Amino acid sequence: IHPPNSPTVFSTGLLRMFLTSWFIVLAVLLFWAVGAYNRLMRLRSSAIQAFGALDAELVRRTALLGEYDAVVSGPRLPADAQRHEALRASGTQFAASLAVMRSRPLDANAGTALSAAGKVLDAAWQSLVDAVQKQDSDVDASATMASLIQRSELQRAQIDSATTQFNNAVDLYNKAVAQFPANVLAWVFGFKPAHML
Repeated sequence: IHPPNSPTVFSTGLLRMFLTSWFIVLAVLLFWAVGAYNRLMRLRSSAIQAFGALDAELVRRTALLGEYDAVVSGPRLPADAQRHEALRASGTQFAASLAVMRSRPLDANAGTALSAAGKVLDAAWQSLVDAVQKQDSDVDASATMASLIQRSELQRAQIDSATTQFNNAVDLYNKAVAQFPANVLAWVFGFKPAHML
């Protein structure tokens, strides 16, 4: 039996204190890691849900362009065939980019492609709208086009609102992914910054 003040008792007490401190530090790190991971998952989920709302609006946009295509396919609305072809091609590209983004809503490359396709589609549509508004077509075709143009403007407002919500969610997610020390955890689990639209 060692006396109470012997070096062996002192070193055993010191070792216990060291191990206890080490386990406390490990427990704190573990709880922090679980909390940080859950926060990243929550922000990621929120961004994906925001894209779901945006996706619904963008699908409505492509449906409207399909209606336009049906209107101009008849003999009532003659216009520049090149503009129609540009709109169809950009609509096809946009639909393909949207399908890719839908499968990977936070992928930066998919977001960049969708943004570019959206700009081309908007430019093609605006070019056609400008040309149609300058033309003197028959009354029925003009009324149909006026309705489509008005609905397109309403859709644009809804798309802009949904895009803002998505971008806000992505911004929060990107900040969490880049913030130290959560960025270490993000790197370990493969959380990557998303692209704002």
